[in-house]
Amino acid sequence: MSSSLTSKHRKQTERRSIDLVVHNARLLLESGLVRGGIGVSDGVFSVIASDEHLPDADVIIDAGQKILMPGLIDGHAHINDPTMLSHESFKSGSRAAAGGGVTTFIDMPLTNQVDSEEIVTEKIRQGEEDSVVDFSFYGGMINENNYKVIPTLVERGIGAFKAFSCEPYQTNPGVLTRALSEVSEVGGHLTIHSEDQGVLDEFKKDMEGEWDAPVSHSLSRPNLAEFLAIRQNISIASHTGGHLHIAHVTTREGVNEIERGKLRGIMVTTEVCPHHLMFYRDDMNRLGPMSKMNPPLRTREDKAALWSALLRGMIDITVSDHAPCPIEKKEAGLEDIREAWSGVDGTQMILRVLLSEGINKGRLSYSRLLRVSSRNPARIFGLYPKKGVIRVGSDADFVIFDPNREEKLTADMMFSKCGWTLYEGMTMRGSPEMTFVRGVQVFGEGKILTRPGHGRFQAMGSGERPAGE
Repeated sequence: MSSSLTSKHRKQTERRSIDLVVHNARLLLESGLVRGGIGVSDGVFSVIASDEHLPDADVIIDAGQKILMPGLIDGHAHINDPTMLSHESFKSGSRAAAGGGVTTFIDMPLTNQVDSEEIVTEKIRQGEEDSVVDFSFYGGMINENNYKVIPTLVERGIGAFKAFSCEPYQTNPGVLTRALSEVSEVGGHLTIHSEDQGVLDEFKKDMEGEWDAPVSHSLSRPNLAEFLAIRQNISIASHTGGHLHIAHVTTREGVNEIERGKLRGIMVTTEVCPHHLMFYRDDMNRLGPMSKMNPPLRTREDKAALWSALLRGMIDITVSDHAPCPIEKKEAGLEDIREAWSGVDGTQMILRVLLSEGINKGRLSYSRLLRVSSRNPARIFGLYPKKGVIRVGSDADFVIFDPNREEKLTADMMFSKCGWTLYEGMTMRGSPEMTFVRGVQVFGEGKILTRPGHGRFQAMGSGERPAGE
């Protein structure tokens, strides 16, 4: 009987229609780089094999020996805020994601709260109408009035929550304790923008009067602010057992605190942004107000510490913190950096920076690239193994990239609504060439190839700390 069932299953598999085959690729699998290809049926991987064992298909693509890896998951992106649609929207932001090899993004609140089932339902409707890639959402900003909604939103598929330890959405340590206790009971995690408001208030005093250089913004938000906030938040996590995620770490002191927490067995993970891996503080006077973001750019030593931590596994994932704005809001800070919007583009740049500044400069291995950009985000956001891995039965989300192709970046290449890029004029080595979401090509030859509405909401599971890091 067992033999008969096995034979029947084999025949059914052989008859199954293969929609897409990609051959002559170098597959970036969890076991390493291997030559071969993939087959896709009904939006999921159905075949992973050497070229000679790949079946026929309706569509066959020759990858030209380029690398095929799971699509990136951007776990921190401000894409569609209802009252900030002049900055970005599902239509434009998801196109930028696709152009960067990102197949799923996690939309984070920017100025409007996401703290009720009704708001989540409306965001899902908008996303499935306008996005070209898959997506999920953060709940938040968490405060004393809404932290009790965490179990309800977890049931709705929202397992990530955002809070601040500083302005403009500062939450006191007591509420952070309550929120981390809630996520410890129901799953998910709490992400905290970790800067100490007292330190920020005091150092702003040194900048009173005329701010004669853009770098003043960084000097007004010293490393100490991040260090103190991270230390306090990790201490809270140690008492609650909840999963703490530190947003956009930028300092060597912050990395050291996170490493100590991990070594003590505290459930703490963290992330880093491409702009903090690419630029450093002194670049601000050259780049001007376009380089203003929070946390700010740091020193060369901090930048080196971030790359080291990323390679060693102390930084778990890469994210964009994508938060661009109309150029007028940046130009408002030409004379006084305090007047400029804090935020930059990024979702189209994650893979490019990791390839150009990481892989091609010996700062990152392919194994780490897979983990920090795909596998680990899928685990942290409760999407694994549906997302973040090339495996039979997983969603056929993948990107094909050329690690050696040189590309000069211009605003015209970017799909963001903002119309400018912090990376203007830079030549980078390594770029995505094709992006596929559930087996459908959404990006190729520098163009978006599918209409708005292809993207689907992805409900989060409980999430977990990346294993084996």
